[in-house]
Amino acid sequence: MSQLNRAFLYQETHARPYLNLPVPCAVAHLLYWKGDSQSTELLVLAKSLAHRQGVTPKNHQNSFFEYTCQNYHIRFEQHTEFDTLTIAQSLELGAPVFSVNPLSIVDETALASIDTQILVKVHLHIALKPEGPQDIKAEVTRQFADINGEALVYGAYVMERRAEVYTDFKLDAQGNSRYFAISHSLNSTDAGRLITRLIEMENYRILALIPMKDVRAVSKELTGIDTHLAQILSAISDNADENDPQIQHRRLDELLEIAKVVESHRNTLSSRFAASRAYYQIVQFSYDKLHEEKLGSLQRLQTFVERRLGPAVRTFDSMHRRLDDISHRIDRIAELLRTEINVQMQLQNSAMLAGMNNSAKMQLKMQKTVEGISIVALTYYAISVLGYLLGIFVHGDTKYTVMGLLVLPVAGLIWQLQKRLLHKNNKDRR
Repeated sequence: MSQLNRAFLYQETHARPYLNLPVPCAVAHLLYWKGDSQSTELLVLAKSLAHRQGVTPKNHQNSFFEYTCQNYHIRFEQHTEFDTLTIAQSLELGAPVFSVNPLSIVDETALASIDTQILVKVHLHIALKPEGPQDIKAEVTRQFADINGEALVYGAYVMERRAEVYTDFKLDAQGNSRYFAISHSLNSTDAGRLITRLIEMENYRILALIPMKDVRAVSKELTGIDTHLAQILSAISDNADENDPQIQHRRLDELLEIAKVVESHRNTLSSRFAASRAYYQIVQFSYDKLHEEKLGSLQRLQTFVERRLGPAVRTFDSMHRRLDDISHRIDRIAELLRTEINVQMQLQNSAMLAGMNNSAKMQLKMQKTVEGISIVALTYYAISVLGYLLGIFVHGDTKYTVMGLLVLPVAGLIWQLQKRLLHKNNKDRR
């Protein structure tokens, strides 16, 4: 951990203050998705915009800067996964709603070059309360009506009924998500807080949905993996190929390939699920700070967001648990298969040892048989040699009688000598 600095920590507590905006005003906001690329394209665009207006940003860390030039207030913020650019423009009283988009001061070519990485484009208009409520209703209907003249609008009183907010949560023809706010008694600080909360909610509700496309694709793949695992487990349970080690090892290889796929998805999605959960909590926190109250028959903004974002985040949690469950199932099936292979190997080893034991017994019997035959053969040759020697001293039938009497002593002597020789050989082997 780097050395702590008191001044740095105190500066962090004052980082990224709320906007301070006049009423009425128009606000344009961009969120540029960097992901892991650490791209600086939006930073370059923001600095280029500042230099065109003759302003040099004071923050040399490139993480945050803001400045005011003429009737524009411009703020750039750098985050871990994304950058944002907010441009506010003060308006004259009675300016038509959404008639001015502060993004018009940004170079169109530069903006088009990063359009594919822009996840959020927000156009906000905050105006003073008109004379009658019918004027508000007519303006809201006119701004958010579709081609059929129908408007599905969400709205609420916010900030203790000091303002009203309306939106349809759709993209207009320019790709902007639009919010229309009406101030009853907001000062510039409160207006800045309101706009900041709306921008945060729009940013983080979209960011929280980033894993959705991948989750749908992975969900289909996991269904196939579930089926494959069930087939492997069923084959193990049937024991149809329990004596075929090649089939068992092939199953282990299949489990290894499945495990690689599952772990790849876990590694890719786990961090995104955690980020989505964190973004969702920020959205909930921002809505709580708005203090929404019912506005006529309109549904509140939080109702729309919770209806889609809440189930989405719960789907991510479910997918996270499903990946963990499949990973554990793979481990258990692999352990079961390894256990079965080990048992089969032990049985084979036992059978092999039993065969070797029987073979050794057979060899011992054959060895004893050979030893007995060898004693007979040696006795025969020894008696024959003694017969020639006895022929010098004894003749006739007496010779054969003496030879017959010598058979047992000679055989016993040969047996004893053979026994001693085997004992010596066994001793030397040890």
